[in-house]
Order: sequence, then C-alpha cells, then structure tokens
Amino acid sequence: MAGVTVEEVLTLAPMAGAAVIGGQRGLARVVTGVNVMEVPDIEAFVKPGEILLTTGFPVHDRPERLVELVPELAARGLAALAVKPLRYLAQLPPDLAQAADVADLPVLVMPDTTSFNEVIGAVLAVVLADYGADPSSADQIRERLTGVALSGGGLDGIAGALTAALGRDVTIVDPGGYVIGASTRPEEAEPDLEAPAGWTFPVMVGGSERGRVVVSGVDELTLGQRRLVRQSCFAAAMHIAQALASLELDRKLRTLFLEELVTGVDLDEPTIRQRSHLYGWDLSGQHHVFVARGRTELSDTAIATAARDRLPAGSLAWSRGTEVVAIVPVGGPARPRHRRRSARPDEAIWREALVRLGAGDVVVAVGALAVATSDLADSHATAREAIAIALATGRPTVRYDDLQLEHLLLANPREELERFVDHYVGVLIRHDAQTSGDLCDTLEAYLGLGSGAAAARRLFIHYNTLKHRLRKIGELTNADLHDPRTRLALALALETRRLVVADGGVRR
Repeated sequence: MAGVTVEEVLTLAPMAGAAVIGGQRGLARVVTGVNVMEVPDIEAFVKPGEILLTTGFPVHDRPERLVELVPELAARGLAALAVKPLRYLAQLPPDLAQAADVADLPVLVMPDTTSFNEVIGAVLAVVLADYGADPSSADQIRERLTGVALSGGGLDGIAGALTAALGRDVTIVDPGGYVIGASTRPEEAEPDLEAPAGWTFPVMVGGSERGRVVVSGVDELTLGQRRLVRQSCFAAAMHIAQALASLELDRKLRTLFLEELVTGVDLDEPTIRQRSHLYGWDLSGQHHVFVARGRTELSDTAIATAARDRLPAGSLAWSRGTEVVAIVPVGGPARPRHRRRSARPDEAIWREALVRLGAGDVVVAVGALAVATSDLADSHATAREAIAIALATGRPTVRYDDLQLEHLLLANPREELERFVDHYVGVLIRHDAQTSGDLCDTLEAYLGLGSGAAAARRLFIHYNTLKHRLRKIGELTNADLHDPRTRLALALALETRRLVVADGGVRR
C-alpha cells in the first residue's frame, strides 16, 4: 500500500463532521503524521505528509495569516490543514478556500466538538501500522478484521490465540530478541526471557521491524498456517502501533501544554496544577525560560536526555525546530553530572550540551525571572528579545537582566539611534566601507581594552600600525581619544551601531 490518504483519514470516527472547504484535488495526499499549530510561524516546524491541526489561536489576531500559510505549507508537503475555528475565530478568512484550491492543499473545517487528542491517536495508529498488501482485496480485509479481534488481549492474547489455532507454542519478541508476548507465562519465568528457536515472522510497524512472531516446532508451516501467522503479525503490529501512537500523543500533548505556558495562552491555575501533577512536574517556585538557537534541529528525546543530565533537577526542555526551549528552576538541586562544575552558569553548561548534541553554533538566552507560572510567558518573551541582542552583539550566552545598557539604548526611537551613531562614528563607517578598512574594529578594540599594546595584540597588528590607525580616527572624527566623555560616547555609538542593524528583530 502506498500509504494512508487524507480521504481515508476523513473516514475515521474522530473526524466525523469534518468538511472539506477547499483543495479537494489534494485528498489523495499521503498522510505520515499529525502536528499541532502552536505558533504563528508554524511553517518552519511542519514535516511532509503531516495533517496540521489548529484552533486558530496562534492567528486569532490576524486570521488572514491562514491564507498566507496555505501556499507555504503546500510547498513543504503538508497533507492537509484542519481548523477548529469556533473558539478563537469568529469566521474563516473568505479567501482561504480559494487559496486551498490553487495549492491543491485540503483545508478541513472541524466541528467544535472534535477532540484533537482522539484525532491524533486515531491517525497515528492507522499511519504507524504497516498493512503491506492491497487493502481492497478480500483477504486483506479479512486479515484486518481478524487482527482487530486478536488484538483485544494484547500481545499475550495474540500469542495465545495463535497457539490454539496452530497447536504450537508461540512467542512474540522485540528486536533485541526478548519475549514481549507468550501463549503461556509460568509464574517462575522471568518476563524478558530470550526467545526460543523456531519459525520466525517479522512484525512491521511504519516500515521498521518492531518485533517477530516465533512459532515452535521443526515441521514447516502449511500455507494456511502461514496465513494465520500473517494475521497475528498484523494484530501485533496494530497493538504496537497503538502503543507508539499513545506515546507520541503523550509527547505532543506535553509539548503543547509547555508551549501554552510560555506563549501566554490563558490557563487558570487549577488547570496548570492538574496537568503538571498528571505529568509529574513541579512548577512551583521560581523559574527562568531559556531559549537556545542553533543551526540543526534536535530530537525531543536527545534534548530531554541532555536536560536530565546537564540542567538543574526539575528542568523541562523541548524542541521547536532549530530552537530549544527550557523551563529551568532557580536554586534547584544540581544534576549529578554537573555538581562538580556548579560554578559555571547553567546557560553555559546548557549551550555546551547542545553543541555536543550536534546543534551547531548555539546561542542561549535566559529570560527574566518568573516568580509564578503566570510569569513564564514574560520570561519567554524576554528570552527571545535577549537572544536577538545576543545575535546582534556576537555573544554565545546572555541574560535579559544583564542587558540594561541595551534596554536603555533601545528605549529610544530608531531614528534617534541612527543619528547618534552617524554623529560619532558615521565617518568611520563610511571610510571602512569605501576602503575595506578596519577603523571601527580598531577603535572598538582600543576603547574596550584601554591599552594600545593590548589592542594591537588583539588585532594581530604591529603597535605602529595601531598608532597610525588611531591618528586617522582622530583626524576623521576630530575627537580627543584621551577625553573620558568622548571615549564613552564613541563606545556607546559602536555598541548602538550593532543594535540598530538588528533592531527589527530586537524590539518586542
């Protein structure tokens, strides 16, 4: 089978009442997964073949963004966009259906009673099961029905039913060869016995072998017996697929809840306490939100492992494309692996961990202190503001609370900042642009180090070259580099220059 299509997904029970308002020509798109739209710029985080579910909240203040997203999502191979609009959107943009038809991207409107949890679970269970043959054939349909009947008792039940049918002992093992289902389990037997020898048949889920059905005996199985074994393999695949779907659903719901906490979705305290308790999280006390930006996307599993090993106990971290977000408690017990290095700030340890995971050149920003869970959104927003400043100023780690100078400068209108920069160092900027010179870098090094010799070493130039450049700077700016007030103004102008360049990404 080529894969489950959007049209087939629409027949699932949780999709009852869904209407296709546009993009009908794309109903044959193959579905490989499900995603939830948690942020307005979701196009960076979707993967080909996904059905994207949304309530419209991320675009509730600008619904036309849905129309703009359609061609971008179609280009990224999205299978369909499913909207449940009544809660946050009074009405859908009028051009949405037309954009869907142009892009051949199915846009579905879901009833307000639709449960995203049930949709995700049902779709993933169908997608992850590898049916192998043509589903239209009578044999395949019969095998599916038999598989559903066999799956009621779990893997032990599947093995028991097959044992009764074949008259042979049957075990189901994982890829490592350990028993995960058996027709009989003596009380004295260990649950993870190594599988006995016998006739083996693979259990395929999502194109990967997730286990094997092992039938005892030396006599070769008949054609009819092999058909029964194939049915049991399908039943086992459905059982494992449902378990994987449950795990994936749990991961997505956890991430969705964390995104709601840090993006300012209005959650009442009882709901936050209830969900946190359900997941085993302690969100009491004070926290900081960390935002890290790298060049390579990391898996949630790798990030969770790194957070467990490298961040204070109780930290929660997840992937957001090439960004990694973490909620880090203040004053919590250190992880065993970095107790010996507790003098280093957590953000430096976290950056090092992400670099080692392969995220590339990573920048980590720490948001303002969140005294309560209601402050996490502000901590997240300030972390994003801080990371823009870090990128503009070339810092690998930065804390929002340490950016008072930058906040003071950026409190002024951009036009005033540009005039300030031009007044003090504009002539140097233009000189460097025309001559490929280094006067701005030279002045910055000299002012930062306070020593000509040290600046020359930093710039890898001869001291006489430095003195020549400083004379040129004095001539061009008519500035007395020995005057403290002038030195301060020049240093501020150089710092402001970097901020002005990145101003569009810094201001909140």
